Amino acid sequence: MPRKTKKEMIAYITGHETYWLMNSWNGLTGYSRCIKVHRLPLTNEEMDRAFEIIGDENLCEDLWADLRLLIEDFKNETGISVYTNGRSGGYIVMESRLNSHIRDGFPVYSEGDFLEMSYEEVKEIFLTLKRFDRLFDDMVSALKYYCSLEIAEESYTVVKKRKVFKEKDYPEGGEPANPSLFATVLAGSE
Repeated sequence: MPRKTKKEMIAYITGHETYWLMNSWNGLTGYSRCIKVHRLPLTNEEMDRAFEIIGDENLCEDLWADLRLLIEDFKNETGISVYTNGRSGGYIVMESRLNSHIRDGFPVYSEGDFLEMSYEEVKEIFLTLKRFDRLFDDMVSALKYYCSLEIAEESYTVVKKRKVFKEKDYPEGGEPANPSLFATVLAGSE
């Protein structure tokens, strides 16, 4: 990658999509990417398949198992958490340190803040944001992969255990020697 100027990196960072964390009233934003299916770079066939996948609990869970691995890799590399946000989880967002109870992530700075930073400080944020964008690209690639797979129906048996009352075995014609409180109450209500 050719060396970027500080100005180019600042333009990339400040032009990046952000999203309000939790609610807009708290004034906290994080770098984000929209993961709403209709906004992803998918063909019409992939989009139809993606809606089929997310509409099925089992298929969606399989997809998200792989997406969570990609997110874990990102956190292992950068130390920054990524989570979904929005009314229906339509964005992935990097955690921001501006909130005092949050320990990881990094804040969204203003252009003026970046101008006061060193080249190396800006470069570190730039590279982290580029890695976040690669995470998004990897997530889209994983979705495209799942969209390319054939979907088949499978029958399976679920064995469940439950607790039940077991009738006592009494000798023929006999009654329990110590009837339960319930049986005593029933006998008294006749």
